[in-house]
Amino acid sequence: MPVFISNAERIPLDGLVYTSALVFSLGVLASVLKNKGLWLTKDPDWGLWILRAGWFLLSGLLAYMGLAGNSLPINSPGEIFLTLGWGIAGVAIFLELVFNHRLPTWAISALTSVCLLLAAIQKIEIQNQHFAYKPIILIHVGSAIFAYCILAAQALNAFAYLLQDHALAKRQFGGIYSFLPALVPMDRIGTQLMGVAVWMLGLSLIIGAVDWFQNIPNIVTIPKLILSLITWVGCLILLIQRRRNHLSGAAFARGSLYVLIPALLALGLSLPSAK
Repeated sequence: MPVFISNAERIPLDGLVYTSALVFSLGVLASVLKNKGLWLTKDPDWGLWILRAGWFLLSGLLAYMGLAGNSLPINSPGEIFLTLGWGIAGVAIFLELVFNHRLPTWAISALTSVCLLLAAIQKIEIQNQHFAYKPIILIHVGSAIFAYCILAAQALNAFAYLLQDHALAKRQFGGIYSFLPALVPMDRIGTQLMGVAVWMLGLSLIIGAVDWFQNIPNIVTIPKLILSLITWVGCLILLIQRRRNHLSGAAFARGSLYVLIPALLALGLSLPSAK
């Protein structure tokens, strides 16, 4: 994205990002200890509360970056990884509060922590910026990032579904399998997540395609559009086939993992350094 950057002093935030990653790592540890029965008390679920607290901490950090830098935090690979981590944790919290469907807390916390570590490695700093691109591009980028967060959450949901399906087939009910949600709610939430991803990625594709037809350089590229289109078509086919009962729950879950591959490639091309 073309930006005009002032000579204002840059404010490094790597320390805060590493601290946030540490908070989510503590959430992983608390969740694992609870699942292993090593935690002293069952309630409250400290892993879940640490995940929620980490999300609020991350929300404050992103708000500070946006207000101090006069921009959305999507202008560097580090900022995009930071936003992805925030979105993944936010989706998991939303599902737990609204649909009473809890994705594995340790997995969400671990994935968020990895995103934050990748962000810190890329360097996070605030600098005052004044944008030259049209505001509609913010909708294009925001809807794409949100769609990727949804697909990441669905990938975790699908992986948990396949584990639970395998456990039931093998009649294995102990260990990690006892902490996984039931198959029916995972399948129902999976189709809802895929539906949201289809709409959000579709919106991003429409804006990106129109932008490309206008021949504005350095914003939307053909490879990214093609990979995003492949992802969108794959998600749409999975959604339609599942809702028509032409796909089993396990096949839908495996397909959800497959469509993540072009989505990750498209995300790689969406990073500012890849343009």
